Amino acid sequence: MQYTTDVRIIRIMCTGRIDPTMVAGAFIEGADGIMAVGCHFGDCHYISGNYQAKVKIELATRALEYVGLNPARVAFNQCSSAEGERFVNVITGFNRTISEMGPLGMSDRFPRDELTERLETARTALDKEKLRWVVGKFTEFQGKGNKYGEKFTEHEMWRTLDTIVMDELATHDILKEMRKGAVSVKELSAKLDIAPPDALKYVLALQRRGLAALASVEGESPKYRMIDTAAAAAA
Repeated sequence: MQYTTDVRIIRIMCTGRIDPTMVAGAFIEGADGIMAVGCHFGDCHYISGNYQAKVKIELATRALEYVGLNPARVAFNQCSSAEGERFVNVITGFNRTISEMGPLGMSDRFPRDELTERLETARTALDKEKLRWVVGKFTEFQGKGNKYGEKFTEHEMWRTLDTIVMDELATHDILKEMRKGAVSVKELSAKLDIAPPDALKYVLALQRRGLAALASVEGESPKYRMIDTAAAAAA
């Protein structure tokens, strides 16, 4: 098999071993594109590994897109060990797509330095318990259902997960700004491109969790500060 030398292959036992934080970390370290290639559904030696991989890759893609990465830089594909020609075609096609997009930061919403900083926020959020729990329940809720026996379609699961991803990333963006000093909802809204009502919602939620508190009031604008760096880092 012959394919471009621009591609670096990393072999793992199963695509199900891929963690969403690995995808974010690879871009932070300078990768321009990442594609996971696993076995076909129904052929996984670990039964559901490739199903789990698809969900994890999709979660990482959505989270990274939220912080500014072009989602075309991440891909999930399938190929058996007997499909050498298909593998070469898949790799070559993806490499062509990435080459046309250019290096990280060129076809994305932010230049490389700013994008890398935002990718760090995404990696932090992807490493937290809430998103991991939802991913773990993804296939279970589709098959067995929840504790009430209710089953959910893939579309319903992603609609819920998209909301959680957005909330988690916005929360970590706000905490990052609060680490720099007291800030108002208006300032957070402008800096992070979050609608003022949503920014206020996130700030009040952080207050309820004991991670933020009122610092001062300037004119008619309350300013909030982070009150526990260690707790916020673990949030």
